[in-house]
Amino acid sequence: MKKIKYPELIGEMAKHGENQKALAKILGTTTASISRRLSGKTPWTIGEIDILCKHYSRNYHELFRTNEA
Repeated sequence: MKKIKYPELIGEMAKHGENQKALAKILGTTTASISRRLSGKTPWTIGEIDILCKHYSRNYHELFRTNEA
């Protein structure tokens, strides 16, 4: 079973009815880019983190906590 890398971010997306396409539009990027970031293959930029924290009214530690030990 594949683990979700950023469960809090995924939860906020779901709570707001947003999918990867919506997140890509918010960040001005592609859905492929969002997919790579959500899977942990590509790191989030500071600018992207800032935009998403403001968008979801959450701080970094709340939104980008991972499920890794």
